[in-house]
Amino acid sequence: MQPEAFERVANKLTRVKLRPKQVVYKPNEPIDHVLFPESTVLCLMTIMSNGDTIEAATVGREGASWISASVGALSMPCETIVVIEGTAWKLPIADVDRELKESDHFRTVLTEYSHALLIASMRTAACHGLHGLQERCARWILMTLDRVESDRFAVTKEFLAQLLGTNRPTVSVLVSVLEKAGILNVEGRWVTLADRNRLKEAACECYDVIRMNYEAVGK
Repeated sequence: MQPEAFERVANKLTRVKLRPKQVVYKPNEPIDHVLFPESTVLCLMTIMSNGDTIEAATVGREGASWISASVGALSMPCETIVVIEGTAWKLPIADVDRELKESDHFRTVLTEYSHALLIASMRTAACHGLHGLQERCARWILMTLDRVESDRFAVTKEFLAQLLGTNRPTVSVLVSVLEKAGILNVEGRWVTLADRNRLKEAACECYDVIRMNYEAVGK
């Protein structure tokens, strides 16, 4: 974002610390602020009537948690939960709405991001239906490593199972395969990258499609 566009909202921003599994938005409840992740990673989770869950989209430092409130969508049908702890910038909806109306650059960047997020969500839906769990697991780990700008992050196997729409024993097998192949090192809840090229080979094509669309925002 251009410096002048940031300066317009700088004094309205509040930095917040978010912890793993913290629910930041509940389904169909009013939303009064938008979060712009700094080091945290958020996941939009679809929850079925029987309690089953699966990732609908994941948001990191490339974007924002929810910007549709400014066009009348005051809530969302899914739950937004913190996957990776860290910090985010919090901006009230009223200020988001004002900047979308008054700042051409702010509006352009958020519109482009909204389009990229839609593509990511659509691609994620296709990924769930057409690609195997091993590919999806590798894709999710790779995208998360991009978002934390580090070679490691912490996530429990139970939580990863919720994101992938499976169970903990299955996730243990998936992670073990990547670890035995020398792609990852896993110790407790900490996942450390050992070989990025091979992790990318293990991931499905969706990784590149989603990444390229996010990288195009603001260019």
